[in-house]
Amino acid sequence: MKEAAFLLQLLRLPGIGPVGLRQILARMSSSGLSIDKLLKLGSEKSAIELQLSVEQVLPLFDPEADPEGDLQQCLDLGIQIILSTDHLYPRQLSSLLGRNAPPMLFCKGNIELLQSPALGISGSRSANEYSLAKVSKLCEAVGSEGWVIVSGGARGADEAAHLAAIRSAPGTIIVLPTGVLKSNFRRELANHLEERKALLVSEFIPEQGWTTGCAMQRNRILAALSRAVVLVEPRLQGGTSGTGRIAQKLGVPLHILETAYGSVRSARQFIDNGAKQISAEDIIPKEISLMLQKDWEASKKERKNKKGELSF
Repeated sequence: MKEAAFLLQLLRLPGIGPVGLRQILARMSSSGLSIDKLLKLGSEKSAIELQLSVEQVLPLFDPEADPEGDLQQCLDLGIQIILSTDHLYPRQLSSLLGRNAPPMLFCKGNIELLQSPALGISGSRSANEYSLAKVSKLCEAVGSEGWVIVSGGARGADEAAHLAAIRSAPGTIIVLPTGVLKSNFRRELANHLEERKALLVSEFIPEQGWTTGCAMQRNRILAALSRAVVLVEPRLQGGTSGTGRIAQKLGVPLHILETAYGSVRSARQFIDNGAKQISAEDIIPKEISLMLQKDWEASKKERKNKKGELSF
């Protein structure tokens, strides 16, 4: 509990955030600094060690600070904090992201969903009804074979994927671009978020609001939690294509959902780089589940070769 409280306190330091937290922990590790040793240094020396300003580290030495009380407040709100050293932390996340993996995750809902094989869905907010129907059909088929559906909670393709998973899958994981207390779903999704069928995941402090940077940053987590990622109507620019590029960078099998809409140029770009087209027509759940698992196992060598060369 002490470590989680300290990391939460670090994450709240001015100008830090998840990226800064990873940098701080790396500096502490390379200097052999434990939490106790750092706090004994005082504000000026600790600022030098962490390569921060004195103003930034002052909250660590505020006598009125209550990091364990802050942590307890999160727990009282139903927020579970999982550190990268915890057994509940998804090993695939640390394996694929390495030093870029979030040191801590804020979770609300069914934590057991992190242990199931997952299919990631990233798609257009303005996806056509035809595409949405195909996304739902695909997710229901895969979900019926025990796969969890991971997506970002936005309207359009994400929402269709989550709702299909709630209907037929073990559940759905929503990787948030905000803190878990600032999630803002449309009523269509919010009304169906049952505690046992959904899990909210975020690397941001619970009260963090939406920013473009946070939205782009969370895409690596969505991709790294998945054994395959399917893009729906990808455009040349935007979050959907960004997630696709991250998936291919990580060596996570990438698929483009066959629809009559979306950017042909963007889809072709991914296909030329190794992505496969996937059809939602005449789906046999068992067959598509086996195909996804086979692709995941076949890409193991590619992921191993890419380790250590990734940056975000």
